[in-house]
Amino acid sequence: MKGASIMKMRKILLGALTTFTLAASVFITGCGSQDAGGSLPPAEESQTIITLSVNPEISIEYDENGMVTNLTGNNVDGEGIVAACQDYQGKDCSTVLEELINRIHEAGYFVDEIDGHKKNIVIQMEPGSVLPDDDFLETISRDTREAVAGLELTSGIVTIDEDDYDESYARNGNPSPYITLEKAKEIALTQAQVSETEAVFEDREFDFDDGIAIYELEFTAQGNEYEYDVHAVTGKILKAEHHIKGQNAGDTDYGPGNDGITDYSDTDYGPDNDGVTDYGNSDYGPNNDGVTNYDDNGTTNYDDGGNTNYDDNGTTNYDDGGDTNYDDNGTTDYDDGNSGYED
Repeated sequence: MKGASIMKMRKILLGALTTFTLAASVFITGCGSQDAGGSLPPAEESQTIITLSVNPEISIEYDENGMVTNLTGNNVDGEGIVAACQDYQGKDCSTVLEELINRIHEAGYFVDEIDGHKKNIVIQMEPGSVLPDDDFLETISRDTREAVAGLELTSGIVTIDEDDYDESYARNGNPSPYITLEKAKEIALTQAQVSETEAVFEDREFDFDDGIAIYELEFTAQGNEYEYDVHAVTGKILKAEHHIKGQNAGDTDYGPGNDGITDYSDTDYGPDNDGVTDYGNSDYGPNNDGVTNYDDNGTTNYDDGGNTNYDDNGTTNYDDGGDTNYDDNGTTDYDDGNSGYED
């Protein structure tokens, strides 16, 4: 009997221990498992964000129906625009995008140019975002174009959707944050206003510059050489320049006789221009011979004696004595033996 009692007691204790273990397991499972650092993993949520980039960069969060729930400025300029937008919740994305573009235009951000053209407008669907319908991005892109046309802006509009991310950079079930090379090319050509059929890409490289992922692109079109850097995450143009192919960047010899050397000192624009500016030659008359004269004998004079005089004897005088005087005795005097006004 004693042995049977001991066995019964062991079963009771084992059952209690099992019950405690199961309860603890349920408790832990209900609260969520912890990682090595003691923190709980974030709950997985479907991202529903599109980002508008001009220079202000603004994230637009929306619900399953495409109605805006929140705006966030991703840089200082974006924060300033968002601060002025209060009545946006519950509006559809197209309406809010139009309002944002109007405010960006009023703030003067479209005045700046990149490589001689207005800045691109980039509408980017964030990686992993869920679209309310298949035509969502196409619709807001069309509506944005209409808004830009209404403001008489010439900015190109580029959209980045789920197919424009390079899946080779996806890791651990997370979508790739980087756009494809083809999308980077499209963005560069849109900014340069060069058609795809005209462009020949000579070099392209994915690189990190000070920790920023960029596409470095070089291409030619219509005799121009282009160098563009495109942000591999946001699609922003970080660098843009072009020059005539075969011409040094510092060469501004654009005239009809351009030989690749700028002749800054040559201002010989006359019909007989020989590349040397004759600053002392102002002989513009029909008989121009390289010597400035105002009559016909090769010497500057105003009468006929070969010297500057205003009368007839080769000396500047105003009467007849050869000196500056106002009477008849050859000297300037203002009284009675000199001036000659009375005697």
